[in-house]
Amino acid sequence: MTDAETGCSDLERWADGSWYLPTYAEEYFLARHHRIEYVAFEQRIASLAWLHNKITSGVDTELAEMQEMRRSGTHRVPGWEVDSDHALRESELVLDTDVRRIGSGVILSAAVAALESLMNQMLDQPTDYRLHKAGLTLKARELASRWDASIDRAEFDKHIAWLRTRRNSFAHRLIDDVDRPQPTHAPVWDFDDEAADEALGRISAIASMLEEGWEQRLRLQAQPISAPDNGTSA
Repeated sequence: MTDAETGCSDLERWADGSWYLPTYAEEYFLARHHRIEYVAFEQRIASLAWLHNKITSGVDTELAEMQEMRRSGTHRVPGWEVDSDHALRESELVLDTDVRRIGSGVILSAAVAALESLMNQMLDQPTDYRLHKAGLTLKARELASRWDASIDRAEFDKHIAWLRTRRNSFAHRLIDDVDRPQPTHAPVWDFDDEAADEALGRISAIASMLEEGWEQRLRLQAQPISAPDNGTSA
């Protein structure tokens, strides 16, 4: 929920602690085991959640001000009333479409990048360096196969597919790749406030599964290795 929706003043936010940026991650991801890799990821999610909040509330505030200008007529320049109305309508349209879509896509793309960065840290075997340059799907597939006991594969794959298709769709829209051949049944994804929120939620669900796999691996590594029995025991 945005600041505009809650109607909180700066003083109220200070009193309830919502000014503290890390709290923005609480709705999505908290590092349960406090490993440094996941604490850093939590901070990235908090930053993106904060940015998402500010973009959404900023657009809502600007639109509310423009609607008030329309009611009061303060935007009108004498002699240019029709042009003034047109300019205001155009500004409202850009804010409510392009700005929202770009803001949502930026949050989604940056969140996926944060997830891929986390995956690269999990891919720490000597032969994993090739996977660091691979795409999201290959990284995810390898980690899911290694930590199958900690990962719900059906849910994991569903989240990965959702993120992959929407990130790619946003990239093509951003460069106006309208001539790229598309199957007639290809869906058209919405990039809005809800999509950004869903992306943060899905990415956090993936990270939570990875965190459990990573924790189990570290605990196994920390277990003492028993010395071989050479037949000297009584």
